[in-house]
Amino acid sequence: MFNYLAESSVCLILFYAVYYFFLRNDTFFQRNRFYLLFSSMIALLIPLMEFNFSQQASPNVAVTLKTISVSATAVEHTIQSKVTWSTSALVMSVYLLVCLLVATRFGLRMYRLVQIIRKSKIQVRTDHKWINTQGKLPTFSFMRYLFWDNTKELTPAERKKIINHELTHIRDLHSWDVMYMELVKIIFWFNPIVYFYERSLKYHHEFIADAAVLKETSTKDYGKLLVQSLFKQMNLHLAHNFNQIEIKRRLVMMEKLRTPGYKFLKVFLLLPLLALVLFAFSNGSPGARFTAPVNENYRFASVEGGLDLFYQKMSKEIKYPIDAKRKGIEGRVFVQFKIMANGKLSQFKILKGLSKACDKEAIRAIKAVPANWLPAKMDGQQIGQKITIPVMFSLEQDK
Repeated sequence: MFNYLAESSVCLILFYAVYYFFLRNDTFFQRNRFYLLFSSMIALLIPLMEFNFSQQASPNVAVTLKTISVSATAVEHTIQSKVTWSTSALVMSVYLLVCLLVATRFGLRMYRLVQIIRKSKIQVRTDHKWINTQGKLPTFSFMRYLFWDNTKELTPAERKKIINHELTHIRDLHSWDVMYMELVKIIFWFNPIVYFYERSLKYHHEFIADAAVLKETSTKDYGKLLVQSLFKQMNLHLAHNFNQIEIKRRLVMMEKLRTPGYKFLKVFLLLPLLALVLFAFSNGSPGARFTAPVNENYRFASVEGGLDLFYQKMSKEIKYPIDAKRKGIEGRVFVQFKIMANGKLSQFKILKGLSKACDKEAIRAIKAVPANWLPAKMDGQQIGQKITIPVMFSLEQDK
């Protein structure tokens, strides 16, 4: 769990950096909106994905065996049985408690909005539902509902502009974006980048709605309406208030010259970064997958008695390092070694590590298992071949 949160957080930081340095000042508001949504979703999914980035296996390349799991119950024998609350369990408890509090706050906001809707007189219209607030609430929109402060004195032109602005939020489903970010905040409440994502997304909602209004009015007149508006702020963070987002930034974007069309392609800067984080953080294993031997003159390296027997022996040998368990460290260690032509093991290497203790224990356990390794064959000749074993250290059974 900790690894997932850390890796997703790093992805969020990297993806947001692309937006901040290359995209945020462009006037492709819809592009930026979808970039923020798509990149945040991908950041949440990448650590859960599994990919095999290498070529099909042959005896002269490294192959990857199936993963062996080590549970937190198989710890080093020196650990004291009296310890009931590890550091990882305490940290996880605090994390889950805050998640619960954030989720409760979100639920209360939703409940408040639902109660407002239930107690209001609703006028059903073609593409939205209209609710007059009688001055108790300012003008705002949420989902398909447009809440209108009918006590404000507005000219017909001003009324039309504000309605057009709020209807753009409704038609473009901006409330769903806000709801999505609220759910992300429940899981990643500790990551400040999530709040930057949320703020930037709301900015672009307003830019999009402002741009829709500017198709029918001048920048000067609309800017004047924004500055002179007397609408109050309200504490309904799930809604879109006409003046909820910083007016100065909106005025700057309205006056800004349209970004040249070719700069739209900057969004593809995400692709090389996406490939990098996929390789770094996905659960895919580096190397080709093991398959059965083809014939007597051509085979992959293996172990006498079969891999299942070797894994049984290794699962009894390997222990969860005490220090790693206390710190809540879990995840995969990819150990690569070479089975020489004489059947001996050499060239041990960590392709993707977890911690010094886990890396060291994975190598130690492989070396300690009594096994007769069978070297690979090509054209009837025994050859050396590299093998990769993924070792999963998991705390789940201890929670």
